[in-house]
Amino acid sequence: HLIQALREKRAEYEQRHDKVILLHNNGQPDVSKVVKNYLETLKWDILPHPLYSLDIAPSDYWLFRRMQHDLAGHRFIS
Repeated sequence: HLIQALREKRAEYEQRHDKVILLHNNGQPDVSKVVKNYLETLKWDILPHPLYSLDIAPSDYWLFRRMQHDLAGHRFIS
């Protein structure tokens, strides 16, 4: 069903040689294990994906990225 839905909704799917990359939320270990086991039964390759970065919260990433863009080219004395 997934392949048929992709063909109907995404024209570029055919150009990807019938390959699908599915990113699932693996933030909850109990859910992640169930999903991982199910994907293994489908014989899908599972790519490693970290739960989250300890250095920066996802909400901070966009804040700092926006600041980098807005402050580009400016010089500060202090």
